[in-house]
Amino acid sequence: MNIPPNVDFNEFVSVVGELEAQEIHSAGRWADDLVERSNGVQVYGDKLPWSKTWEEVRFRPGEVSVWAGQNGHRKSMCLGMAALWWAKDNRKVAIASLEMKPTETLWRMCLQAAGSSTGGSPTEEFIRDFAAFADKNILIYDQLDSVKTEKILGFVHYAAKHLGCNHIVIDSLAKAGISVEDRQGETEFINRLAWAAKHLDCHIHLVAHIRKPQSGNEHKPATKYEVKGSSTLVDLVDNVIVVHMDKKRDQLKHLDTLTEDQQDYFDTHHDMLLRIEKQRHGAFEGGFAFYNHPSLQMTAIEGKAIPFDFNDLIQTENEEICPKIDLDQFDF
Repeated sequence: MNIPPNVDFNEFVSVVGELEAQEIHSAGRWADDLVERSNGVQVYGDKLPWSKTWEEVRFRPGEVSVWAGQNGHRKSMCLGMAALWWAKDNRKVAIASLEMKPTETLWRMCLQAAGSSTGGSPTEEFIRDFAAFADKNILIYDQLDSVKTEKILGFVHYAAKHLGCNHIVIDSLAKAGISVEDRQGETEFINRLAWAAKHLDCHIHLVAHIRKPQSGNEHKPATKYEVKGSSTLVDLVDNVIVVHMDKKRDQLKHLDTLTEDQQDYFDTHHDMLLRIEKQRHGAFEGGFAFYNHPSLQMTAIEGKAIPFDFNDLIQTENEEICPKIDLDQFDF
């Protein structure tokens, strides 16, 4: 995909005033929507890679989602896998990974696509096939460290309006050029992202961190109320997804022998919890449990990666069983 060099994102920011006149409509415009609503909440939007989430969780144009988790809990890896499958479904994805070099971002996605049971490097042929596939539907914003909010907003506008991107990933909020004390600036930034998602008909994914848990609660899954940032952050966005990794189970994997209690814990727990804490336009709020695979995939069956076919641009039903979790009973 050819992108003009040295694009000035600033010129794509000052478009709000031009569109305000298009905001007011006669109420009758939504008649068909009201009829559809009478039939119940409709599940629509782009899917996650795991089939048991498909009837519960979707990502729709015009929305902003926050993906949150503690440091080292693989929230970016989980979102990267989702982005990879969206690209496979012929959706264009733009990624601003401000904490990782483009090569590292793409290498991780390449490993996930390969699905190796050993986690080893794929062949050169596979890597080149992956690069050709990614060239069609994945775009990378080549910036590291903090970037001013105006440039991020410009990137979003350019990627959506001029490159036709359906999903835009900003990783992370901490790198958006907003100081920790500037709650007003953060609120304004989220509001402008929401405006951009709506008017540019794209879905914006924002990675955020979780506040450091109190001593003794490190193994407890966080909630939306523990997302680091202003108190209005989770109120302003449409969806909040918390990714939690069971560090205790992960540590047990590296022991040569397990006690009876350790073995019982290992057998009755999963590696990861994907917790849907908020879904403004969907009825479901709850959790899904997964395992970590050597290929860096999150999988529903331990040790079994989800196949990834470069030529399969339409996602097909996957027969893996992904258990839905009652959060009140989920105990890490």
